[in-house]
Amino acid sequence: MPVFDRRSLLGAGLTAGALSLWGGPAAAQAYPARNVRMVVPFASGGTTDFTARIVAEKMSDMSGQRFFVENKTGAAGAIGLKEVANAVPDGYTLAVTDTTVATAPSLNAKAGISPSLFEPVCLIAVFPSVLVMNPKVPVNSLAELIDHAKKNPGKVNFGSGGVGTGPHLQGEFFKMAAQIQIQHVPYRGAAAALQDVIAGNIQILFTAAPTAMSFVKGGQLKLLATTGAERLPVANSVPTMVEAGLKDFVSAQWFGLLAPARTPADVVARANELAMKAIAEPSVGQRIIDQGGFPKPGQPAEFAKFIDSEVKVWGDIIRTANVTLPD
Repeated sequence: MPVFDRRSLLGAGLTAGALSLWGGPAAAQAYPARNVRMVVPFASGGTTDFTARIVAEKMSDMSGQRFFVENKTGAAGAIGLKEVANAVPDGYTLAVTDTTVATAPSLNAKAGISPSLFEPVCLIAVFPSVLVMNPKVPVNSLAELIDHAKKNPGKVNFGSGGVGTGPHLQGEFFKMAAQIQIQHVPYRGAAAALQDVIAGNIQILFTAAPTAMSFVKGGQLKLLATTGAERLPVANSVPTMVEAGLKDFVSAQWFGLLAPARTPADVVARANELAMKAIAEPSVGQRIIDQGGFPKPGQPAEFAKFIDSEVKVWGDIIRTANVTLPD
């Protein structure tokens, strides 16, 4: 875990009061001096909300101020993200969001969401997906599924919770990587897609591990592979997509902490320090692992570089697959 050096908290020739007016080192010294709002641009109960709440609770304990989560839903995350982007850049309104901020520029340009609207604070965690299949499909491995799809072009369907969602884009990525023709079936939410793959109305689905594991254990779904760079602790016997033969197929939903653009660097650094310490707490890290994720905290510059790489990767997939949101 990286170790932070605290910066000097007073600049030469300026009073603490003057610095705090402009959000300089004195502001960072006092930060947080009051409650901090952490906006989640999605509904409560999802993985973004879960991640935000466990980190906010520990940041509150460590800082002596309350970091509270507020769900601002709508427009596929754009409403909540815009609210944070337009907030006063003083560190008291933050966003905990997911891969949406990297896919939006290519997928939904009209929404006006771009990484340039934010200061990256800290990557929190990555959650690889699992590729599950209805047990009646006559295959037992990823290689056999690919072979089956090639022998039956257009007859294998994959579901998702809607056009442009993470599982949809992962399915498009799979089509390209495996060079197969499979059909996307969008649903109104991930739960409906999961139920239809269990019922056999669609054949395969990329989804979050916690969502699927009880059905895998109950024999209602077959787990073929995971999408991360390493095996999931909750499914350690199951190969990754790379191990199963798809070179370079690494994909995961990620969650991170953002501040509005132009938030002072010292305030960003202090928020990062608190977040890093919170994620390093065993009680937080283990809960992330138990949910099928990997804690991945890092410095703001590292997170910024990571977001840039995600914008490129997903932008290429969205454009190649010609994914467009419905009107």
